[in-house]
Amino acid sequence: MFLLLLVFPSAFAQPLNDYILKEAYRYTSGRYVLSSTGCPEHLVYADDTILKKSASGTYCSGYTFTVFFNTMKEHHRFEGKSSDELRKIQKDWYGITRDATETQCLYVLEQQGWGRKIAFDEAQPGDFVQFWRNNQSGHSVIFLRWERDSTGHIIALTYRSSQLKTDGVGDRTEPIGTGPKDLNRNRIYLARLE
Repeated sequence: MFLLLLVFPSAFAQPLNDYILKEAYRYTSGRYVLSSTGCPEHLVYADDTILKKSASGTYCSGYTFTVFFNTMKEHHRFEGKSSDELRKIQKDWYGITRDATETQCLYVLEQQGWGRKIAFDEAQPGDFVQFWRNNQSGHSVIFLRWERDSTGHIIALTYRSSQLKTDGVGDRTEPIGTGPKDLNRNRIYLARLE
């Protein structure tokens, strides 16, 4: 029995990245529309609709929140949370609240004790990312991989999300650098759900 107590809790500390990727690739189409909830489906918990499916299409926060929500629900991680608490979490994920504006998904995972910040060299496919470009536009995405130059230096991020360039859910690569549309290396926040 003592051995079971040592092994059992560690199983819950494992990242859920494989499941997140499976869930992320369940959505393969749709239009990109920055309106409504941005969700590809209704998000229901305990017979209460937390967010309705967007009738017109998806956008980044709605897509990544749907992947997060379904992963959490499938793994019974919302136990004890009220519908109002889940709606507050959704607002944080979307960056609507003042405290969550900059880091969004990372803020949620750290505040709730569901995950942690990840360093660049620890990043794995299935981590959640909030990043900002040098022109101040931001994006909520699911990490797939770093792109590197011939010396091994990280020069770009490949991710899955909903965006205009893929007209909905799809994979995309964006450069990291000093150009106005490049990702700002200092404002890339990686978060792992554990």
